Amino acid sequence: MAKVNIKSEKITPFGGFYYASKAFSALSLDKVINGTLGVRSSTYNGYQWNEIMSAMSDVFLRGGDCVEDVNRSECHLRESPEVRIPTSHTIGRAIKELSQENLEYKSSSGNVFKFNTNLRLNDLLMKLNMKMELFKSGQTVNVDFDHVFVKTGKADATYSTSMLTAIP
Repeated sequence: MAKVNIKSEKITPFGGFYYASKAFSALSLDKVINGTLGVRSSTYNGYQWNEIMSAMSDVFLRGGDCVEDVNRSECHLRESPEVRIPTSHTIGRAIKELSQENLEYKSSSGNVFKFNTNLRLNDLLMKLNMKMELFKSGQTVNVDFDHVFVKTGKADATYSTSMLTAIP
């Protein structure tokens, strides 16, 4: 028969999340993120990129649908003294800081394709993969990029009829 020990009287629905957070720290992913994206805030209470990225991933790891879901679970997550959780507004501002203008490609048939290659985020993605040893130095990796178009009611969404399969 298994023995059950009660470690704390505080019970949180996100207890397993703390293990993921510790793994994030153990791999020093915060240093990779801040080293790649730079200093976001020089003030004591400002949020750095690692805290923004961690909060975004935490939302989706906990089954959230949108960044605003950080507000729903922050009361539980604030129980950990190591965790600083930005508001959804702060996360939204940070995402805008990372954005870049779309590039346009006009095909010979006259179709205009818009795409975005955010070099800072691509560099960060590669460095994180290397740090987690998902990719090895000198290894050749083929990356396949596919689009899935989903109709949305968002006011700022634009319709696209086709996709660009190869970028020269």
